[in-house]
Amino acid sequence: MPRATGTAGHEGPGRSPTPEEIANVINGAEELTRQAAESEQSPTYSAAAEAEQYTAEAAAEYEGVEPGQESAENAAEVRANETLRTDAEILGRRYPVSRMIRDAGNTLQWGKERIAAGWNNAKEQPGLLKDKFMHGLAKSSYDRRKAKLDEVAHLSDNHPLKKRRMRKLQKAEARLNRRKANLDRRKNRMSGRLETVKNAYESRREATIAELSERADKARARKALRKEMRSKRKEQNENVNVGWFEAWVVAKEHVDSMPKDQRRRIASAIMNAAEASKNSQEASWQARYAERASVDAQNRVEMLGQELGQTRVDLENTRQQAGEIADMEANLVTVKENVAKLREKAESLSDDNANKFAAMNELVKAENQQAEMEQTIANHRQRLHELWKRQGQLAQELSQAKVNAENAAKELENRARAEAAAKKKAKATQQARDRSVENTFV
Repeated sequence: MPRATGTAGHEGPGRSPTPEEIANVINGAEELTRQAAESEQSPTYSAAAEAEQYTAEAAAEYEGVEPGQESAENAAEVRANETLRTDAEILGRRYPVSRMIRDAGNTLQWGKERIAAGWNNAKEQPGLLKDKFMHGLAKSSYDRRKAKLDEVAHLSDNHPLKKRRMRKLQKAEARLNRRKANLDRRKNRMSGRLETVKNAYESRREATIAELSERADKARARKALRKEMRSKRKEQNENVNVGWFEAWVVAKEHVDSMPKDQRRRIASAIMNAAEASKNSQEASWQARYAERASVDAQNRVEMLGQELGQTRVDLENTRQQAGEIADMEANLVTVKENVAKLREKAESLSDDNANKFAAMNELVKAENQQAEMEQTIANHRQRLHELWKRQGQLAQELSQAKVNAENAAKELENRARAEAAAKKKAKATQQARDRSVENTFV
């Protein structure tokens, strides 16, 4: 857009323009722009005017926002669904070879520094032994002076002997403090060397993680930008022939120009979206599993109900046979008496008697009839007992199956709610990710 410049009223390089002067300049610029728009009608100028209008709208939308940052509304939307990741989380398992090489170099450097610190500490061992020895002497001297002062504690403070021993105790205490300070100073110096080596190792490790995580930030941001550009071209049906290398270069240049904080937010948003999508998929799997479990539990309830109904029918039919069994038990008494008579008759006949065989045959038939009747009665009683027992078991299993079905239904509801929440979270994080990427084009 045309820019109006003027030096009217400028009385020195250090004076700031007044609000009236600023308003006049803005009004003049608007007038020049209006006149140029009325006079110019070429296609090039129309495109330029459209671009200026788009720029003005974007400027109005992102007014008061630094370049490379989102507007207040969009930033709030992004921050509502973002969790900034640490360097270690951003890095993850990426660049294993680089990490292995740098960790090996860091460990080697740590070994060198540790050996050097150990050698310097070894050179101070004689001094440490001397300080410990002198501290021990000072401590024993102080203890002796203290014991001697305690012997004259009953004397007055103005007594010459007590005053002398108090002076000696004060000197011994000052000497003990000096020796202890020397010993502590040497110990701290020796332990400080090892602590410095450890801190240097950790700082190099953290620097490696930070550097590689920055590379991971850029890689994720470039990938997201390439995906966003492809999706925009498809949505707008643009037949723009952009090669892979050109898209990679454009994304690299664009990502390199971003502030580090913005790249970290984009990478965190991408990881949050991926994690939310994974959680949503897992929640969907759990919901499908809970649905199958609920269906299986309901089917088991129906199966047990049918089996229990059939068992009750069989039990009722078996009970209806009680009259026949009672008659059979009454007839069994007669059959037993008949068997006893036939046995007695057969035993009374001699082996040479011609009726012996016929009597034995009748006895066998009577015994078989008795055995069949006894077996029928026993089978009826056993069947009745089994059906009664089975009915109780099925009733108990059906009750437990109903409880399991209710629990499965509740679990299904919980899983369905969790799935809906996970899908909502995934959608929100994906929108936050897309918004973070889209705002980089502003």
